[in-house]
Amino acid sequence: MINILNELNLQIIPQAIETPVLAVMISSVTMTIFAITLWITWKATKENTRATYAQLLRSFHEDLTKRLEKNTILSTTEDCERYANDYLNTLDEIAFLTLKNKIPTEIGTYLRRFFGYGLIIIDWYDKMVSDDFGSIAKSNWPNNFEFCKKYNIKKNPDDKLPKIMQDFNKKED
Repeated sequence: MINILNELNLQIIPQAIETPVLAVMISSVTMTIFAITLWITWKATKENTRATYAQLLRSFHEDLTKRLEKNTILSTTEDCERYANDYLNTLDEIAFLTLKNKIPTEIGTYLRRFFGYGLIIIDWYDKMVSDDFGSIAKSNWPNNFEFCKKYNIKKNPDDKLPKIMQDFNKKED
């Protein structure tokens, strides 16, 4: 009986695998695990990037919307100028990030209406505050102008400045 078990046991034990074959098998398994890990990492990074860009877009939109809401509390020329400067600074930040490919172009172009309103603000500033503001604006917010030119952004005739800014030349502090 012991002899039969010994014979069966010897038949069950596999023959020794040659070293080159074993190396190829281990390399194949390692490469497969590496490829799967790389794919999982890429997918997670892509999802994180999308979430980050979505949050960034939401943040820019909220910031610009809050700035627009402030136009109801403008009461002095200083308020109007600060409002215009803050708004244009925010647009220039977005334009810079878009032009330098730090954020997707789609984020900047999604906000194109805000840029159109920014052009109206620049015109207002040029007409009401400083005759040479157009050239000052180009040096202060160069990215804004480059962005508008590159993406053919125009003023929207439906966008209107707050009443106090429209009556700015009549307003005295």
